[in-house]
Amino acid sequence: MRSRARALGVLLALFAATQGAWTQPQDPPPVLTVDGAVALAMKGNRELQVYALDIDRSREGTAAIETQRLPQFNFFALGGEALRPISFTIPEGALGIYPNVGPIPAQSASITTPQKFTGLLLGQISEPLTQQWKIHLASLSSRLTEQLARERLEQQKQDVAHSVRDLFYQLVQIQAEVDSAESNVKYLVELQAEMDRNLAEQSVLKGDSLAVRAKLSRQRYQLLTLHDQLAMQKESMNRLLGRDLDTDFTVEAEPIPGTSEIDLKDARSQAARQRPEIHQAQLQTKKADVEVRRQRAEYIPDLSLHFTYLAFPNVNFVPQNIMEAGFLFQWQPFDWGQKRHKTEALRDAARQASISEQDTVQQVMLDVDAKFRGLAEARALLDTTALSQEAEREKLRVVTNRYGQKSALLSDVLQQEASVTQADADYRNALAAFWKAKAGFDRALGKE
Repeated sequence: MRSRARALGVLLALFAATQGAWTQPQDPPPVLTVDGAVALAMKGNRELQVYALDIDRSREGTAAIETQRLPQFNFFALGGEALRPISFTIPEGALGIYPNVGPIPAQSASITTPQKFTGLLLGQISEPLTQQWKIHLASLSSRLTEQLARERLEQQKQDVAHSVRDLFYQLVQIQAEVDSAESNVKYLVELQAEMDRNLAEQSVLKGDSLAVRAKLSRQRYQLLTLHDQLAMQKESMNRLLGRDLDTDFTVEAEPIPGTSEIDLKDARSQAARQRPEIHQAQLQTKKADVEVRRQRAEYIPDLSLHFTYLAFPNVNFVPQNIMEAGFLFQWQPFDWGQKRHKTEALRDAARQASISEQDTVQQVMLDVDAKFRGLAEARALLDTTALSQEAEREKLRVVTNRYGQKSALLSDVLQQEASVTQADADYRNALAAFWKAKAGFDRALGKE
């Protein structure tokens, strides 16, 4: 009995502790603003980290080219044992016949290196001279490639920021739909309670009560689907931000800007400064010009300071150590027009890059103009639907009061409630279109 009492006491204590844990208030999820979301994406987005590594790769490539300016050291070693003895004969007098001396050698001499381990050692040190200009142009081209990698990173940042803003505004829209659906559910619950009281008093038909109940069920189903959509969009946002998919948060919409806050002329100048597409086109033009200069530099002969050391270990009949210092000259005087044809091809590529740069600038300006006009239209539509929404809500309030005073039918209330629902949907669609247009306009400006 005592053991059962102790066990029962333990269970009651655990139940009380569990109940306390369940009833303990939880902290609300953090609020995320659009600027805060973009800032988090700039730090944690994985695609941006991949593009950032491209910059490091380009930087290392430039550093590798710069090392070619310094002396180049080469060492070769060849060792092994001959499969048969190395033998040859120097004929008598092969080295000349001299007065008072006679022939050298005085008689034929046989020289043999027996089968043993022999080797060949070759060391070279070369310092480029005329190649310094070619190295400079190669380094300049590599630096332009590095700048292009930076611009691609900037473009990717803007793409990620656009995706974050677009998804954020979708979350705002879905959250607004959730709030509207919850408000409609609350209204229908109150109406259902009123219908149940009237049905008990036999002042309404049972079919009317069932119609309200069915409408309430549909609204609850819609609210469930909206919660699922909201959860999926939050997971997508967390992936863009580089966070755990289950990180909870709520969104806070920013104030809707007026059209007077945006000027088309300023928008164009801002896009010209910030759009990475323009910067990339300019860099491509510069890089094409540098490639032409690099090809023309191929006409310059290669001249280097050169030092060579040569050794033959365990070989009897050759000098053991040979050292030489001087110049190494390399030149291809005749190439049948190969350099000239390559230069002309690169000049055509440079002209193409220049034309593409001009077209890119105009495309960006057209994009800014289109997004600017689309944003103004979306704002006008939003104002119109807001007024319609306010009017329909006021009509619902009036017809509900009339129904409470027995001067309106339930069908009138339900019909006006449907009109309010449609007005709310029109406003939400207009709001979503506005935020989509706003995100597109920010992207056209090159805004992160």
